[in-house]
Amino acid sequence: MARFEQYQEPPRALKGLKVVELPCLDTMPFMAASMAAKSFADFGAEVVKVEPPRTGSQERALGPFRDEMPDPETGGLHLYLNTNKLGVTIDLESPRGRDLIFDLLASADIVFNPNRPEVNEKLGIDWRALTARFPNLIVVSITFFGAESAYRNLRGGDLVATHMSGVGYETPWHQVTDPENQPPLKLGGRQSDYLTGYTAAASAMCALYSRKSNGAGQHVDVGQWLSMISMIRPNIGFYSHEVRDSASFQRLLTRRKTAGQWVFPCKDGWVSFSAGTDRFWRGAKKAMGNPEWMDTELFGTILGRAGNIDAIEAGVIDWLSTITRTEAFERAQAEHVPCFPVHSPAEVAGNEQYKARKFFIDLEHPAAREVRMPGAPCKFSRTPWRIVRGAPRLGEHNEKIFQSRPVASGDRVASQNQLKTKTRPLEGIRVADFGWIYAVPHATAWLGALGADVIRIETSGAPDLVRFLTGTDGSIGFNRSGVFHAINSSRRSLALNLAMPEAQEVARKIIRQSDFVTENFTVGNMAKYNLAYDDLVKIKPDIIMLSGTPLGQDGPFARTVGFGPTTQAFAGLCHITGYPDSFPCGIGGTWPDFAVGTGMVFFLLAALHYRDRTGQGQYLDLSMAEMVTTMMPEAMMDFLMNGRDQAAIGNRDESMAPHGVFPAAGDDQWIAIAIASDDEFARLCEALGVPSMATAPKFARLFGRLANVAELEREIAARTIVHPRDQLVTRLRERGLAAGPVYSTPELMKDPVFSQSSMLVNLKHGEVGERVVPGLPVQFSGIDLEYRGAPMIGEHTDELMGELLGYSAAEIARLREAKVLI
Repeated sequence: MARFEQYQEPPRALKGLKVVELPCLDTMPFMAASMAAKSFADFGAEVVKVEPPRTGSQERALGPFRDEMPDPETGGLHLYLNTNKLGVTIDLESPRGRDLIFDLLASADIVFNPNRPEVNEKLGIDWRALTARFPNLIVVSITFFGAESAYRNLRGGDLVATHMSGVGYETPWHQVTDPENQPPLKLGGRQSDYLTGYTAAASAMCALYSRKSNGAGQHVDVGQWLSMISMIRPNIGFYSHEVRDSASFQRLLTRRKTAGQWVFPCKDGWVSFSAGTDRFWRGAKKAMGNPEWMDTELFGTILGRAGNIDAIEAGVIDWLSTITRTEAFERAQAEHVPCFPVHSPAEVAGNEQYKARKFFIDLEHPAAREVRMPGAPCKFSRTPWRIVRGAPRLGEHNEKIFQSRPVASGDRVASQNQLKTKTRPLEGIRVADFGWIYAVPHATAWLGALGADVIRIETSGAPDLVRFLTGTDGSIGFNRSGVFHAINSSRRSLALNLAMPEAQEVARKIIRQSDFVTENFTVGNMAKYNLAYDDLVKIKPDIIMLSGTPLGQDGPFARTVGFGPTTQAFAGLCHITGYPDSFPCGIGGTWPDFAVGTGMVFFLLAALHYRDRTGQGQYLDLSMAEMVTTMMPEAMMDFLMNGRDQAAIGNRDESMAPHGVFPAAGDDQWIAIAIASDDEFARLCEALGVPSMATAPKFARLFGRLANVAELEREIAARTIVHPRDQLVTRLRERGLAAGPVYSTPELMKDPVFSQSSMLVNLKHGEVGERVVPGLPVQFSGIDLEYRGAPMIGEHTDELMGELLGYSAAEIARLREAKVLI
């Protein structure tokens, strides 16, 4: 008789961790803490979500609701953001409620607190009080502007953070031809909320590693504003490296189209297409049938193409007008040219690539019944992401949690040694980094700042494209790119010719002494060098390897070529970003590369946490497009629940009005204003000198403002345009309103708070000297971050070959002569 082994659930990467998520008490919707806590819950941590007793958390009121029937238990956003969590209700304003919170925190590892400092201080749950009472607790403040910033008590949110960061100023990306009537745009959905959530999750894992080394908890300060500024890292490199009259710097000063766009119309919709590099230009010629107009000498170089972009785009649009999105995708990809269709949420939900990778998951919920939703943002080979329970009903686990938790026995005071000790938590961890362009280098920059030895393995034969995106002081070269310097801090560079077997053996020797391998080549390239995961586990069984590609490692489109902007299109974000009833938009701020890189930090450290417990490494397969789709749950859940295919609504919000960007006095000056309640609207009207508008029948209540939003926006714009931008921002902030200036990068760099923030660091580079580059967008009370200037190509080759690998000077010389080292 055959014997059947009993099925065992796969292990969970973060099993054993205990996390508490506090509610956001602001009227402004803010989903960052919910996304951060979801990241932990879905990888196995026990997460207790605390909600106000009567209303529940903010997302319960926002929908989307099935058949548009509001129900706080079945709203799509609530169902998505709260998978795997336990739910309790606590009144934070009552003494009994605070006692219950302290009982929860007594045994917790991490708490996510999304409230402004003045709110926390009033409730007695500010970070200083919590870290003193619970010295082992990691207290993560998730606020609009940072818990320790001079702006700390200002109100913000998705709209304000986007436009104060410089991302909104650049959106739509090189599609603005009429600046007066095409205002800066926010991204579709609540992108900055979810980015901030991933930033908080990554930062919490960093603090957890610090606690492993010294036993002490700490405060982690995560601000939405700085999280979004981290998306314009290349711009900060342009600003600090390039001469003021260069094309790169001048681009920072205008929203008007000056370079190639990424999104183009075709016969049956839109595609994201790029042929900027020499290689892609040659491929595009073949894909387009070698038209005569492409053979002119004017288009023979990158600079020539950049200077004649209008003529090139006219030819591209003419070609695309005769073919479908599918035909454009197939022809371009056949020649290895980045090109993806612009998908709507409905098309994302039905896409064959997503289906093949089983990205969307189904679950049963006691109130909502069967629910489909986006799944894993990253596939773990040994500890897969999975849903074991649906979102909790309001107060569902009160009895279970409050009866089973030990009551806190009293305050615990941290020792002076714990309070003063700072660590670099990843000292002793080594990374063999094959990543290039943006996402992976951003992730490994985090690891390097935390003390890891990041070894960037690159080649002068096929150098990182970013090394030539711009120069320094008007001069371009391998080691002069301000963009490269802004992304690749805190690492060493080893230059190898990986096409040669001896170079591959050198790489394997590095990997034998490493903990992580990171790469984002086209699928199959690492195998070509005999460096695929299956090759590496034979020589390093506990290695953790992360591959980040546009569409993942498997599925019918896995081997396609793409960049961040093309994955925006594939994932659905371009479709929901744009002006109402207009074209889909490319997104500024190098979206989503740095958002994906931030997520990679969380995934890598989650895998390392599991390896610390079990000794087992694993393979991480990240699809950039799938991660982008996890950050647009409103649109995806609306389609999956209601069949509604959302379109772009500009700067508007379906639950707030006014919520937009309005003109201020002067040329191309704009102010972002987000009003979340009727009381706030009355304060806005008073500040604009029209208090009577607050009682007008069509505007007095939210429903009327939403129904008459176009007229409302015209009325407000007529008042804002007479005020200097910064004076009006100050007036609105004094009244407790969420408002901010729309910043270009140069304006941002002059902001008095940002210019003095810890995110800007002055680093020395071997060729171009000291320059300002962006550091991490977070602050740790217990981690001493280590920043070192980006390496010159191959700068540390001899050092690594000799000191780490033990090669003699003669052997190094031989390998260099043989072009193994380059």
